[in-house]
Amino acid sequence: MVENIVNDLQLYKHFLGMLFRSQAQYKVNVVVDICASFAVTSLEFVAVLIYFGQIPSMLGWSVGEVAMLYAIMSISFGFAEMFGAGIDAFSDTIRLGEFDRILLRPVGSFMQVLGSDFRLRRLGRITQGGMTFVIALHLLPGLHWTAAKVVALLIGIASGSVMFMSVLVLGATLCFWTVETTELINMLSYGGRDMLSYPLTIYHRLMQRFFLFVVPLAFGSFVPACYLLGKPLPFGMPGEIVFAAPLLALAFAMVSRVIWQFGVRHYQSTGS
Repeated sequence: MVENIVNDLQLYKHFLGMLFRSQAQYKVNVVVDICASFAVTSLEFVAVLIYFGQIPSMLGWSVGEVAMLYAIMSISFGFAEMFGAGIDAFSDTIRLGEFDRILLRPVGSFMQVLGSDFRLRRLGRITQGGMTFVIALHLLPGLHWTAAKVVALLIGIASGSVMFMSVLVLGATLCFWTVETTELINMLSYGGRDMLSYPLTIYHRLMQRFFLFVVPLAFGSFVPACYLLGKPLPFGMPGEIVFAAPLLALAFAMVSRVIWQFGVRHYQSTGS
């Protein structure tokens, strides 16, 4: 079991190396793509600034605090988009009959799909998130940093990336039966990204429970942001629960992987 995991990781590292080198061959194109992604995602944050130009706070959240939340979300989602590109494009893999060839190779199908694409241009979103984080620090001069807060920030970003990639895996699994309902998963991935770029407490309590206890994406952005800013969590949850985010991300990833394996076992060849 351990040997298989190590072999899969080595294979994935090999895939990433090839994809990175192939994209780096066209340096101008990569720079243009990254800059375009940066410009587009920056417009999303401009919308946040416009909102606070009219209203001083959002249910007790200042513009600097929302900027901090937005930055964490943008960075974690950017990493998920970058490393999960192969999963995100899985509907095309199925539609073109390429998954049949993947199954013929003596390597795990999931790792082949995961390593089939790598979008270097998503550095634009990650860079934009980093710059927003700097802006948030400027707007929050009284924010006191501790080692625990730094750890909470890092595990929040990592856990959020894993959770968003797990959502992409669930969407890819649907493609074994249909490629028409993937928009349902986009409501969780892209819709969840947009919703959780704002404080979770502005939504109905049912929605809060969903993103905390069903699809725990809030543990990758809202929960660590609350811990950093010293804000209370919904339902009386302690702030220290942020350190359980990696366990929740791992559990959610394992569930999505089990569902993926179920889909692979029930996959019917396209015949191409």
